[in-house]
Amino acid sequence: MSDIDSKEFVLAGVVMKRLLSGEQTAGQFCLFENKSDGNTRTPIHVHAKDDETVYIVEGELTAVVDGQPRRLIAGESIFLPRGIPHQLMNMSGNPCRYILIGVPALFDRFLEEGGHEHQPDEAVGPPTPEEIERLRQASPRFGITLLSDWPKAALGSQMRP
Repeated sequence: MSDIDSKEFVLAGVVMKRLLSGEQTAGQFCLFENKSDGNTRTPIHVHAKDDETVYIVEGELTAVVDGQPRRLIAGESIFLPRGIPHQLMNMSGNPCRYILIGVPALFDRFLEEGGHEHQPDEAVGPPTPEEIERLRQASPRFGITLLSDWPKAALGSQMRP
C-alpha cells in the first residue's frame, strides 16, 4: 500500500485532497489538503465523535466557533473540538489552501459518502441540491449534526449561534 492516498473529493464547494486515510493510520487520524475558491462555507455543524484541526497554508479562512468568528491567515491554525458548533468560510473572493486533520479518522469515510470524487475537468462551484441532500443523509451516520438551513440562509444569519 502506498503511503500517499491523493484521491480528491468535493464537499460544500471545497476540493479536499486526501493525503492520509484512516486505513493508513490505523484509524488514528486522517489528513487532507483543502482548496476553496473564495466563495465557500460549510453548514454550521457539530461533530460528536471527532475533533478537527485546521492549518492555513495560503489565503484566509473564517472559522465560526460556537457563534464567534475568527479570521485565520496563512501560518495560523485552530482546533475545533467535538461537541462545539462550528463553520468554515472563505467568502474573501480569493483562493485559500488549508490542511485539515480529523482525529480519530472518521471524516475521510464521511467525505466518501457525503461528498463526491473530484473529476479531473470538473468545475467546482456551489453545491447542487443533490450534493446537499447527500451531505444531509450521510451526516448522522458519522455523528455530525447540521444546525443551519445552509445554504439558504444569508451569511449574516449564519454568523449567529
